[in-house]
Amino acid sequence: MEKIMMICTLGPSTNYIYNHVSRDFHVEAVIVVQKENRQVFLKKRIKRLGLLKVIGQIIFVLYSKIFMAKKVDSRVKEIQWKFNLNPDDITAKKITHVHSVNSEEMKCKIREVDPDLIIINGTPIIKEDVLSVTDARFVNVHVGITPKYRGVHGAYWALYNNDDDLVGVTTHFVDKGIDSGEVLDQKVVKVDEADNFLTYSHLQIAHALLEYNKIIQSVLNDRFIIKEPITGESAIWSHPTIVSYLYGRIFKKVR
Repeated sequence: MEKIMMICTLGPSTNYIYNHVSRDFHVEAVIVVQKENRQVFLKKRIKRLGLLKVIGQIIFVLYSKIFMAKKVDSRVKEIQWKFNLNPDDITAKKITHVHSVNSEEMKCKIREVDPDLIIINGTPIIKEDVLSVTDARFVNVHVGITPKYRGVHGAYWALYNNDDDLVGVTTHFVDKGIDSGEVLDQKVVKVDEADNFLTYSHLQIAHALLEYNKIIQSVLNDRFIIKEPITGESAIWSHPTIVSYLYGRIFKKVR
């Protein structure tokens, strides 16, 4: 029996993927990466993006939690029902926690499990020395059409840029870049009036999972097909700030 390992952070998308894969395959181990210390995370982000932009992102996060979160429950449940998504938490006995995806501890876990395939979800960028610990391929679902919408919130930014035909999701191999691995599958997603910034990812994961287990089987059998990306344009996107979000909401009607 092929051994599948999952390296992830906890959250709805991880639950969707784990429960979907578990319908057809045995997941040998789930390694949960702890979130980075908030202060360290913010310092890195400020260094990369600048203080004003990070402050704007923080305000937007607060805005989304206060004014948007309460309005999405029914839409998320509708997506779960329509696409047969299982949001149940992964059983605790299956989970092992590590402090960093790029730690020696992670390398040891990979060697210990000796997987045939590693599924990634929601982790920081994995460094080359971790990727090279095993011959197993790493597969990720990215909520955006690569390479144009790498980074985060690909559906939102595609809508913001009037790229309705690039609102979608990508299943790809993981390499040392940022969402830059070879494409296994891409699907365009149509959002409706009930969707907003907080529901896009649920809809994107739902579409990715439509053929996900077939793709997993093809990788395990070494019969996968690399696909040409829908677009060759390339860019990396970060979280919107409160200013950019309100501008998009008012002038572009992007929720």
